[in-house]
Amino acid sequence: MKTTIFSLAIMLALLTSCGKQSSDYKALKLQNDSLLQVKNQMETEVDDYFSAMNQIQENIEKIKGTEHVISLQPAGKELSDDKRKQIKEDMAYLAELLQTNKDELARLKTKLKSSSFKFTQLERNIARLTKSLEEETTRVNELQVQLGEKDIVIGKLGTTVSKQGKDLEVLATDVKAKETKISEQDATIHTAWYVFGTKKELKEQKIVTSDGLFSAKKILQRDFNKNYFVRIDARQTKSIPLYSTRAKILTTHPKSSYTLEKVNNNFVLQIVNPAEFWSVSKYLVIEVD
Repeated sequence: MKTTIFSLAIMLALLTSCGKQSSDYKALKLQNDSLLQVKNQMETEVDDYFSAMNQIQENIEKIKGTEHVISLQPAGKELSDDKRKQIKEDMAYLAELLQTNKDELARLKTKLKSSSFKFTQLERNIARLTKSLEEETTRVNELQVQLGEKDIVIGKLGTTVSKQGKDLEVLATDVKAKETKISEQDATIHTAWYVFGTKKELKEQKIVTSDGLFSAKKILQRDFNKNYFVRIDARQTKSIPLYSTRAKILTTHPKSSYTLEKVNNNFVLQIVNPAEFWSVSKYLVIEVD
């Protein structure tokens, strides 16, 4: 009987011990599950923070690279329309990246503030990125101002070039007009006229006239026919064929400035000194048979 009672006591003690162990196990498991949940939540938040910050940092590097390319563009008329269009698109791209970064940083700050965890290093990183973004925003704004100033300079340059172009056109027209006038004056100064013909022909054209039978001949005295003369450049004409075996110069020309030579039995007037020959008269009248 004693043995039976002792056995029952041992069994009761064992059952009591097992029940207590089962309760402790459940409590530990619940605590472990809670810690795992907190750990997973923390890992998810940290992953989101670092992913966002990496993207922000990458965007900042893109902003710096685009700023550098734009700042290297020349200022002047050599900047093509395609380049100007590309710069405008790049500036819009910078503005978009800046706004994206600002929005993402604002989201991270709000999330970090409302988080149940304390991430001191993350707060520092976000503060660093915020400062870097503010610096890039300042640079982009300065670049925008510089581009605006370049546009003003280019506009003024274009106006100046256009005005200078018009001035040059006017000047070129004026120079051309003056050159034409000088050329005409030069041609007039060096223009001479000559005619040769028989006595009868010269009288008919009123080139040679006389008042009476015994009066002296008068050369080019009245309304003679100017159309009968040949117009020449006195500087270029050195030889005048007369197609006659007899020739007499009726107008006044220095004797040392010309010769009358026969070629194939016909006279040819050779002007050896044009300037001297035409110094007395710009008209040459020769009587031939």
